[in-house]
Amino acid sequence: MTQWSERILDNFPPDLARLWIAVDPDDVLLDAQILSGLRERGFEVLPFEDSVVFRAEYEERFRTIWDAGGKAAARSLVLHLQNGNVDDLPWDYLRQARRVNLSVAELLPRLSPGVVRQIGPEHLEQLFEAQSRHATQDLADSATKDFILMHIFRISPHLISEPAELWRELLRLHYRGEGLPVVLANHVAHVLGEKSVFYGLPIGELFSSRNLFLRVIQAAWYRYFEQRGVSGSRIGEPEASDERVAWEIPFEHPDLRSV
Repeated sequence: MTQWSERILDNFPPDLARLWIAVDPDDVLLDAQILSGLRERGFEVLPFEDSVVFRAEYEERFRTIWDAGGKAAARSLVLHLQNGNVDDLPWDYLRQARRVNLSVAELLPRLSPGVVRQIGPEHLEQLFEAQSRHATQDLADSATKDFILMHIFRISPHLISEPAELWRELLRLHYRGEGLPVVLANHVAHVLGEKSVFYGLPIGELFSSRNLFLRVIQAAWYRYFEQRGVSGSRIGEPEASDERVAWEIPFEHPDLRSV
């Protein structure tokens, strides 16, 4: 079990209560590994979307059986509240249930929650471990973006100062099958946009859009060979007319050859 799973599951000790309320605006609880861990502990999770529907299922499958001393579908039930105010829940639920607050703000307190929420839940586990090891103080928005770029995507835009370094990082990123979330791509574009050598490049789109990046690489590759007297034809591929793909890439640079 990972540190991330343990951190969340530790909020749900078995046999402590039958009804739980999980306030989870970021859907942390819906991770497959977390749900599996909860089931192993005897919990079932039900979304609270409609009060009438939830009460009918709760009463029929759980409460009446528990009250009669029987064995219900699970030892404990978690009311999963994604949207809405916990104070709007029925009074008897609030009186009976044990409440747990789950959110990126609670689980990743060193990082800016507004930024973390934009990077996708698939990165939360890795980000939690990085925060535990490397975040020594609370980080504002810009520092959080730098932190995520460095520890999740292995990119430091402040260290990119020439075209070969830019294309090397783009090649590494997209050849891993990744693209940056827009919030991080825009941050990279902002940092590099202050350097004249990158003027005019659609940096944000290059980091976030694999489709655009591949079109740029392909167009530059054809030009690279044409400039060296090697001709060829693009079978079934019309020549790109988008001016955003007309950028030269230093394929001969050692950094690019080693990617």
